[in-house]
Amino acid sequence: MAVAPILTGIGIVSIAFLSLRFARFIYLYLRPSSLSQYHYGDEPWALVTGASDGIGKNLAIELARNDFNVVLHGRNPSKLESVADNLRQQYPMRKFRSTVLDASTASLREISDLVSSLEDIHLTILVNNVAGGQIVQPLTNTPPEQVDLSLNCNARFPAHLTRSLLPRFAASKGCSLILNIGSAANSFVPYATVYGGSKACNQAMSTSLNVEMVAENLASKIEILCISVGAVTEAAQNKAPVSLFTPAASTMAKAILARVGCGRPLVVGYFWHAVQLAFLGAMPMSVTTGIVAPMMRDRWEDEKKKQ
Repeated sequence: MAVAPILTGIGIVSIAFLSLRFARFIYLYLRPSSLSQYHYGDEPWALVTGASDGIGKNLAIELARNDFNVVLHGRNPSKLESVADNLRQQYPMRKFRSTVLDASTASLREISDLVSSLEDIHLTILVNNVAGGQIVQPLTNTPPEQVDLSLNCNARFPAHLTRSLLPRFAASKGCSLILNIGSAANSFVPYATVYGGSKACNQAMSTSLNVEMVAENLASKIEILCISVGAVTEAAQNKAPVSLFTPAASTMAKAILARVGCGRPLVVGYFWHAVQLAFLGAMPMSVTTGIVAPMMRDRWEDEKKKQ
């Protein structure tokens, strides 16, 4: 039996498979966004949690630029009002309102009241962006209160908010978008153990809910999309200079909304983050550990010097 034709066939199939994967990867970042399909009816609105700074603030700006009215959520009323005032000046034809609630301590009643306050508007988009606990430190140095803050902000609050708004989206005559902002630090990142774990919970909830929408015959009405985000600057926890692998929060917000309608439940929002993660993912676990462990250890040493 000739071996050469078999090996040639395997090679052709392998090259075709890799070429298809590469083409899908590139197309994800070239295709036009489908955000406009959620702009329908009388004055469509978007709710952005954690909108007082960083990515959330810039998502609100981008949504307003795309003619959506925006509900800004945060815990600091003065910062929220400042963001709302700036948006009103930039986009005088759009409407903005603020809702103040600390996601780390919000009770079920307070979350229910927040949802009830939205009944008078035509809400088509929910952006679960709020996050907490992005502190670099060993788990043993993490106070119990910080553990609860991370779990509540990154997992509990978005889960309850999504659960409460789903019936409304399902009953809507048009389509709706639930956009969950995840993190590339959701696994394998030391000194961010609870933060990463809580963001992984949000990601798992998002991808599972996506399949649930298929099972409930609601996938055509409700898009569930989780965006994995890497290092971003011009945000509350990072003021480092902009670089190829550390984009500004404004750049990240544009990349997030550009992925809407991609047909996948989970994607990396920013192209160079995707390249970075693909490179790390192709390495043996031991090599990745050898890179990540000392890098995060150095960050922990830097944090100790600041304290």
